[in-house]
Amino acid sequence: MIFQRKIAVHRVKNLAALLVALSIFMALPSERAMAREVDEYAVKAAFVLNFVRFTLWPENQFTKDTDSYRLCFMGNTNVAKEFAAINGKKNGERNIYVHDLSSGEEYSKCDIVFISRKTDPEVSKQIISKTKGKPVLIIGETKEFIKQGGVINFFSKGNRLHFEINTRAAEKQGLKLSSRLLKLAVIVDGLQ
Repeated sequence: MIFQRKIAVHRVKNLAALLVALSIFMALPSERAMAREVDEYAVKAAFVLNFVRFTLWPENQFTKDTDSYRLCFMGNTNVAKEFAAINGKKNGERNIYVHDLSSGEEYSKCDIVFISRKTDPEVSKQIISKTKGKPVLIIGETKEFIKQGGVINFFSKGNRLHFEINTRAAEKQGLKLSSRLLKLAVIVDGLQ
């Protein structure tokens, strides 16, 4: 019971941090906020970290409470640099380890996959297809990403960063997303 309270308190703190980050990012002038790709991916990496914190994987996904998450990404050096900053961060008792898929890492062993807009669309489709129905949180940033079966997609509207969630895709992946996370997203259902 005490452990569950600690997790609940930890999740509330994480949600508060996500809300603060979102409000700060949305308050920045659009030219300044989107001018540098590095800044953009720093914010997206922070969001991805919080997405992990507000996602539940099936009980059999991890053999022990201390098993680590494998967060894999496809992207350029800016993506690599900013995602490296969250390498080793924790979600509860589990560490999050970041792996660069462009270096030949195998995406089938990943728990979370971030696919940048610079990734070849055919490679993106292949990753989504090969991980379909498996407990993998698939995150992207292109217009067609959700239609292809992605779970979470970043997009800009009114020069502000937003994200949409395909709840049906999350269910098919065996993932449960926190209602707190869903309240912050644009919900897209029925696609795939």
